[in-house]
Amino acid sequence: MSTPPDDAQRSMEQKALRNVRALVDKIETTEELEGKAVRKQLAIIVAAVLVVFGLAFVAYKLTARSDAPRQVVIPPPANAVK
Repeated sequence: MSTPPDDAQRSMEQKALRNVRALVDKIETTEELEGKAVRKQLAIIVAAVLVVFGLAFVAYKLTARSDAPRQVVIPPPANAVK
């Protein structure tokens, strides 16, 4: 007697639960993709910084003068005992 309205109510509840679950799955997927994108950007930035520092080091080594080290001669004290 009251079965049809209960069935209709139940089917609407199940449909609503499926919609909520679909939204939760969509949000989780979006958050996961955003996290991967952030990690990828961070890796690219770190690699770029390392490349820049590497190039700067190589440029410094190529342009640095290679003079012999300066030798400082210290004469012995004047009143040294022989």
